[in-house]
Amino acid sequence: MPIIPENIVEEVRMASDIVDVVSDYVALKQKGRNFFGLCPFHPEKTPSFSVNPEKQIFHCFGCGTGGNVFTFIMKEEGVNFPEAVRILAKRAGIAIPEPEEATDVNLQVREALYHINEMAMAFYEQQLFSPAGREALKYLHSRGFTDEGIRTFHLGYAPDSFDALLKHATARHFSPDKLEQAGLLNKREDGGYYDRFRHRVMFPILNLSGKVIAFGGRRLSDDDTIPKYVNSPETPIYHKSNVLYGLFLARDAIREQDLAVFVEGYTDMMRLYLSGIRNVVATSGTALTPLQARLVRRYTQNVTLLYDSDTAGAAATLRGADVLVEQGLEVKVAELQEGEDPDSFVQKYGPDALREQLAKAIPLLDFKALRIPEAGGHLEKNERVQSLVQTLAKIQDGLKRQEMVHYYAEKMKLDEEVLWDEVRRLRRLYRLRRKQPEEPVQVLLPAEQKGSFAERSRPVEEELIRIMLLYWDAVPFVFSFMEVTDFYNEDFQIIAAVLFELYKNQIRPEPEELIHYFRDAHISEFISRVVLLPKEEREAVTKNYQRWAADCLAKLQRLMLELKIEDVQQQIKEREASGGDVTELLEAWRNLQDQRQRIRPENFLPEYQ
Repeated sequence: MPIIPENIVEEVRMASDIVDVVSDYVALKQKGRNFFGLCPFHPEKTPSFSVNPEKQIFHCFGCGTGGNVFTFIMKEEGVNFPEAVRILAKRAGIAIPEPEEATDVNLQVREALYHINEMAMAFYEQQLFSPAGREALKYLHSRGFTDEGIRTFHLGYAPDSFDALLKHATARHFSPDKLEQAGLLNKREDGGYYDRFRHRVMFPILNLSGKVIAFGGRRLSDDDTIPKYVNSPETPIYHKSNVLYGLFLARDAIREQDLAVFVEGYTDMMRLYLSGIRNVVATSGTALTPLQARLVRRYTQNVTLLYDSDTAGAAATLRGADVLVEQGLEVKVAELQEGEDPDSFVQKYGPDALREQLAKAIPLLDFKALRIPEAGGHLEKNERVQSLVQTLAKIQDGLKRQEMVHYYAEKMKLDEEVLWDEVRRLRRLYRLRRKQPEEPVQVLLPAEQKGSFAERSRPVEEELIRIMLLYWDAVPFVFSFMEVTDFYNEDFQIIAAVLFELYKNQIRPEPEELIHYFRDAHISEFISRVVLLPKEEREAVTKNYQRWAADCLAKLQRLMLELKIEDVQQQIKEREASGGDVTELLEAWRNLQDQRQRIRPENFLPEYQ
């Protein structure tokens, strides 16, 4: 992909305050000079994700991830550096000349799918307000939605035709195979295509950047032989396990009110949002996933489940609730009277009445406990007790779990030891189900190894890079004995090259500011782990930086000689096997061994030279 001019990159960086940007994704609270929140890149209960507004960097002390505003967007959105710059530029209103041709295939595919979905949304929206969409618009009006509300959510209509979108798209030079990849077309057996969504009200689904990634379509006909809802399939830009309908619009309200209200359907979410209850998201009829739970936990620790009063609605709510509990969220349940769903309730009684219902929400365990005495038969009662036990087993905080087991054993007049046995049994079962072969921890940069020398030299090269990152005067010291190209690891060579160029140009940045000079996310993460050490640890390792560096330089030279020694040894074996004279090779081997023995750290220290 053509390089974005450096002056534009810098302009975008200066216009993108990191606290402001990260706050779109993570609920941050100020503590001293920094802001803290739950890390979006790994599960955690206690906030260890720190954002520094002065240095314009972030760092997680739990998983080690760190970098600047570009690094954050790259990891959060799963994009490369140029695309991260474009996302932030669009957010800041800065124009970037679009490249004539994208060479990054993955980026090209993702961008094409975003573009296709934007086109489809505009087409469906235009169809809704055309004569073809009269029935769909009438249906939405009958549900109490105004044109303004409809446009807020960009609702649309998929015409009752097998090729309306197909014709519209191909007339604008979109290829059918790309529309199929976006989940908008299905392929015929004869190789042709037809529209996936037909005669349906269309609900666009947006990601946290406000991009259209998928659609949900509700049927308008009374034909029960066709599904009431049809949703987009999984695509390169849409993974339903990590999406909640309406979160793009609701996240600010969720953060401000420190509460997320969960409803089931699209129209439930829309009704509450348009009625002024804006801290609401919809699960869209799918089972809740851990990824969705962690997504919400970025903005709040508190969730209220507002479910349909029918039996199926209650069952679905309770199934998803334990997923939220397992991710450390505080879960309450709000009930509606029989026959009502959130949409109908607000239309009938108004938003204030719903707020009253939400205020009466009770903790999930209380809700489950209350349902046990209501159970009809012995089997139903056992099932409800088991549901209570499942939630207790999902509580991750050991002290809280112990307190809750004791409390509900007394409350429900259950044998506490029996209850504990069941909780422990379930927790063992959960652990077994989750258990996967553990991957080795990546302490170093994930660059490709190039052989035995690379494996042996990498830790030493890393130490030299650490020294130069932590202590600026070490840069000229190290480069008085080494060239940039002496770093065998490519990532370390990139860092070394930048440090050397800064030194040559008499630029002396603060350690934390070095993050801004690198575009690779994993390099930024490595640098943040090094330069954001606690002050006392940094001081401890920098006091004797010359001795530390000298030791590394000596190790590196010995490794280089060891490689030569091994090469000569191999030549000796081959020469002996063929009956040749090895006298010269043995002499060379002895000389190399002698050189190796003479290498000491003191050889590199000024006082010994």
